[in-house]
Amino acid sequence: MRPYFIVNPTACGGRCADSFKTVRGLLEERGEEYAFIETQRAGESADLALEAYGKGERFIVSVGGDGTLSETVSALWDKDGVTLGLLPFGTGNDFARALGISSDPAEALDTLLKGEERPVDVGLAGDKPFINVGGLGFDVDVVLNTERYKGRYHGMTPYFLGILRSMLHLNRVPVKITADGKVIEETALILSVANGTHFGGGMNVAPEADPSDGLFDVCIIKKVGLLRFLVMLPGFIKGKHLKYRPIMYFKAKDVLIECGKTPVQLDGEFGEYAPIRFRVVKGALRMRLRTEDS
Repeated sequence: MRPYFIVNPTACGGRCADSFKTVRGLLEERGEEYAFIETQRAGESADLALEAYGKGERFIVSVGGDGTLSETVSALWDKDGVTLGLLPFGTGNDFARALGISSDPAEALDTLLKGEERPVDVGLAGDKPFINVGGLGFDVDVVLNTERYKGRYHGMTPYFLGILRSMLHLNRVPVKITADGKVIEETALILSVANGTHFGGGMNVAPEADPSDGLFDVCIIKKVGLLRFLVMLPGFIKGKHLKYRPIMYFKAKDVLIECGKTPVQLDGEFGEYAPIRFRVVKGALRMRLRTEDS
């Protein structure tokens, strides 16, 4: 089954195009058959994935960042007989961290060609699919503020600047959460519903998450002041935050969030608002991943 690559050449400030050029060279050295198409505009990956599926392609590979992957997943997650591959050549590559897929072109290609097909969960927020992390609060502010800097800076710099800007205006959201029937009422600085482990360009929000266990990992940072948040932030970035008292962390497959109309991010993109219900679709997608012993 040949790989069909959907390539976002502008990902990571254009570095994705260079990485994919390396991959093409390796494929040709090995005599591998493949096909590819490049996106021409934002949001086109979903359309191209559907078009490829309609033409009979069954091994479709997302080449780019988390946004490209999320768009491709949104088109293919409920389609029969399709396998999704990933070459994580974007800026953050957060979901690839959860899957253990390297951003090195040669290593990522080895996973693609020699890896195992395994089921991966997909989340639904309302009726909108997502693959990595959804949530509200500080992470929403980080995404919004990161966008301010992406046109001027490359690499991880926009994320760091987005974090710093968000810390200057810590927003707290009173929420009622119903998780698998259990009701929790809190004022949240961060509320993340995670299928993957990382978000925001490498922040390890859900260190115990398993994208194949049929459960979300829900992380809530309760109302804290700026000084306390600054103390906690290094641990939050490294996934060492579960020991902190202002943290609530649990697993659930059905999470209803009720609050005033509040923007929600899904895989770093916007368009949804709370109140909103999150549900897991276990094993909805088959992906080519590393072998268990690699």
